[in-house]
Amino acid sequence: MKSGVRAAITAASFLLCCGAASAQQDEVGNASAIIPAASQEMPQGTRSDLKLRDPIIRNAELATAERGALEVTFLDGSKLTMGQNSRLTIDEYVYAGPGGASKQTVRYTKGLFRFLSGSIPKDQVKVETPTVTIGIRGTIFRTAVFDDGAGAVSVEWGPNGEEYAVSVTSKESGRTVILRSGQKVGFDNRGVFAGIIDGEVEGCN
Repeated sequence: MKSGVRAAITAASFLLCCGAASAQQDEVGNASAIIPAASQEMPQGTRSDLKLRDPIIRNAELATAERGALEVTFLDGSKLTMGQNSRLTIDEYVYAGPGGASKQTVRYTKGLFRFLSGSIPKDQVKVETPTVTIGIRGTIFRTAVFDDGAGAVSVEWGPNGEEYAVSVTSKESGRTVILRSGQKVGFDNRGVFAGIIDGEVEGCN
């Protein structure tokens, strides 16, 4: 009987440890700045207001309030800032440390966003919008996504004047444009690009 009790306790402890490890693996970063309010809706549907340093969970939807902003710092050091009335989901995030098999996919639903890449290999990082896919080449870039799926992307210069670039691909036509620091491109709700111009997406710092 005693051996059976010990076995049951051991099994329960194993399940608890595994459950804690699984929950820990689902954490992709934390809320590193909030102005004045933002929320997180978990994959199972529960929504709660975020507090500073709260963990951000993979597959949860993040949302900012009117005139609000949220900064997320991911485990690999990448940073994502959301402007007012913005929504996104971290669809995929695996960080295995330097040199590991890591991957990051973020899906913007609507709003204003600024992304600063981290240590995940750039060819394993992408940003999805309803109409275009943005590929990373080591960069800081901004994105606006409107309610109908139209929007714009712009690329910033590095802190020491480094030139960055992103690829922007239309989901409907498959056409890709390369956008470099100081440049901006708009797209309509079918992913048709306007001409590349000098400028930046405003409203998200």
